[in-house]
Amino acid sequence: MKTVIEPGGFDRPCGGPVWNQVSTGLPLTGRTAWQSNGGPHRGHPARALPLSLDVPVPEIGGKLLRIHMVGVFAAHVDPSQERPGSMGAGIHLLAERDLVFRQDLICGRHYGDARVLESIARLNGDGTSVETVGQCEFEGTTHRVDQLTVDVPQSAACTLFRFKDLGTIASFLLFDVLFEFQWQPTCPFRGRGGGVALSELGSIIRLADRARFGRALGQLAEGIRSASDSDEARSLGLTFVAVASAAMLELGASRAMHRVQLDAAREFESLEEAALIAERACEIVEDLVAPVMKFSSATGDALVDRALALLDRQFGRDLSDDDVAEQLGLSTSHFRHLFKQATGQPFHKYLIALRLEKARLILLQQQIPVSDVAHAVGFASAAHFSRAFQKRFAVAPSALRQARR
Repeated sequence: MKTVIEPGGFDRPCGGPVWNQVSTGLPLTGRTAWQSNGGPHRGHPARALPLSLDVPVPEIGGKLLRIHMVGVFAAHVDPSQERPGSMGAGIHLLAERDLVFRQDLICGRHYGDARVLESIARLNGDGTSVETVGQCEFEGTTHRVDQLTVDVPQSAACTLFRFKDLGTIASFLLFDVLFEFQWQPTCPFRGRGGGVALSELGSIIRLADRARFGRALGQLAEGIRSASDSDEARSLGLTFVAVASAAMLELGASRAMHRVQLDAAREFESLEEAALIAERACEIVEDLVAPVMKFSSATGDALVDRALALLDRQFGRDLSDDDVAEQLGLSTSHFRHLFKQATGQPFHKYLIALRLEKARLILLQQQIPVSDVAHAVGFASAAHFSRAFQKRFAVAPSALRQARR
C-alpha cells in the first residue's frame, strides 16, 4: 500500500523538552513538545497549561488512514490518584465543527507512567497501538517516549485533529502529530510496522493465523541474519522453536515435540552462517506447525489475510462479518465462505477466540481489572467474558493472574 505521512503543524513553547530521537520511519520535526494540563498537586506549574491542542489535518487529497502521535504518555501517572481503566484524554476528529470520530485514551491501555522505562510494543484491539521509540529528560527525570497510533474509520473525513486532556493529573507531552494518508485506492489495512511480539506467537499458532505467522517468520529470518554472531543467531532460532513447540503441545501434540528443540539445537550447532541458520529455523518451525497452519497464496487467502490483519488491530471494536466484508469489497456470504475455508472457523467463532487470546495476554502482562479487560477486548458483559475464558483455558481470568504472581 502506498502511503504518505505528513506532520501536522502546531505551536510549542520555547525551551520545552526535546527527546533523543531514534529511527521510527516517520518524518519527525525534532522540535520541542507541547504539554497539556496536569500535575500531581494543585500548585504544580502544569495545572496552568491548556487542556486541548488543535492541529489542522493536512490537505493532500488522499484518504486519512491513521494518526501517529509521538510523545510522553504520560508524565504524572500515579496509581493512587488515577486507577488503571480510567479515561484520561480523548482524540477527536472534526469536520468543520462536527465530531466525526472519537478515541478515548484509557490509563493502563493507551498510556501509563512514562517514568517506567521498560519498552512497550502493544496492539490494543480498538484500532490503536503503542510502541516505545525513545527517551527524554523532563523535570530532571528520564521519561519514556512512545508512538501512539490510532486507526481512522473509512467514514471519518475530517479537517481538524483535537487532543483533549480530560483534566487528570497525567499531563501529556506531544512532540509530533503525523497523519498517514492513502493516496492510491488500495486496501488500507496493511499499514506501517506490524511487528509481532514473541509473546503473541502461541496465540497466533492456536488461531492458525497465517498472516501474522508469516510476519513472525519474516521477523525471525531478519533477526537471525542481523545477529551479531552465530551464537546469537542460534539462540534466536531456538527461542522461536521453543515457543512454537509449546503452543503445539497445548494443542495436543505428542511428547515427541520435546525432541524437536533438542534436534534443532544439534543442527544449528553444525551451522556457522547466519543465513543458513535463518533458513533452517524457518523450515523447522513451518514443519512443526504444519498440522494446524495451512499455507497458501490463493487470491481468496490473500483477502482473508487482509481481514485477519484488520482484526488484529481492531478486535476490541464492535465488528461483524458484514463490516469486514464491506471493507474488502465482498458480499457477506462470499466473505463468510472464504473466511471459513481459509481458517476452518466461522467469522464470529474466530473473533471470540482472538479476543480471548488477547485477553489472556493482557491479564498476564498488565494489572487491569478483569471487568476492564473484558470491555477492552470487546465483551459487553464481564460475566459472559469469564464464562467464555474459563471454557477456552480451563481457568478463570482472576485465577490465571493469581497463578502468575
